[in-house]
Amino acid sequence: MKTDKRRGEVPVIIDNSDIIMIKEDNKKAAKAKAYHSPLSEHFEGNLPLFVNRWEEGFDLREHDHAYVEIVYVMAGEGYHYIGGRVERAGKGCLYVLPIGTSHILRPSDASGKNSLLVYNLCIRPDFVHDLREGLSRYGDSGDMLDMLDGAPGGCLALTDYGMKLGSLFEHMHEEFVRKEHGYEASMMATMLQLIVRLARMLRPDTSLASAKDDASKTARMSSILSHIHHHLDETLTAEGLATASGISKRHFIRLFAQHTGMGFSDYLQHKRMEAACRQLLESDDKIAHIAANVGYRDVAHFRSVFRKIIGKTPREYRAQRIRRLANGTCNADDECDAGRLLRPHAGNCG
Repeated sequence: MKTDKRRGEVPVIIDNSDIIMIKEDNKKAAKAKAYHSPLSEHFEGNLPLFVNRWEEGFDLREHDHAYVEIVYVMAGEGYHYIGGRVERAGKGCLYVLPIGTSHILRPSDASGKNSLLVYNLCIRPDFVHDLREGLSRYGDSGDMLDMLDGAPGGCLALTDYGMKLGSLFEHMHEEFVRKEHGYEASMMATMLQLIVRLARMLRPDTSLASAKDDASKTARMSSILSHIHHHLDETLTAEGLATASGISKRHFIRLFAQHTGMGFSDYLQHKRMEAACRQLLESDDKIAHIAANVGYRDVAHFRSVFRKIIGKTPREYRAQRIRRLANGTCNADDECDAGRLLRPHAGNCG
């Protein structure tokens, strides 16, 4: 959005679907390097947002940004040049332009009859990061900001057929211009409303999308639990499993608790104790060997955890259990059943 008047050039419409710039001597002009708009061009102080209302013409040159830009066409018709491609632009068109994407908007002609009137909302990238982290503490809303993380050269294009988003841009622009008390908070709140509206436009069938999302989460958790069950002898951490699953540690912990009803550490301890119970009954292995088989290198720590969860030491459990099995007073599956052991208040046999 930097002004750069290019003298001796006039617009020429080709087949009414494209616009190029040529010299008056009819020789094609060499394409100028895109202008890079730095953060310092628009952002002042601590406010991470900038918004303006702009009538597009032929004065500006192609440019990219060091920030995220959301462009909303309020009126008029023209063309949007994005990198090496061009598309028609008109009322209700919205573009999310990532950092590094070069673009320029042009009106359809120089008469001024169909001038392109746009709102430009510029967002500092560090604010996107901070906002995502803040929202992620309270749910999955932070994921909506992924739409702002496109690769350089990319562009997310949407059409607001009912022009329902226009009022949000108008409100942010009015707040930014008037700068009344609390305008920063008002602008940020309205920007969040905009992001939510865009996210819902990208997921129109929310019920179907929710069902698919739930199925995806269940499949992912089932895979994680299967990995835990088959690798109890290894070092298992929430951070390591989250990384292997391609999600954040915070998101992993939340999904794990939703799926199992327990925290990761508690679940892992109970699964290891369940496996230890079975090995105590089904083998003559030494306590130290069984401890190592279920992920404990410190035998004393293994005995302490076992006693805390099962209610007796591993040796006492083995001896008492075998005695009661011989007397027929307890079934082989009673105490080691995963469902019983993983319920914190379930009673133990013996």
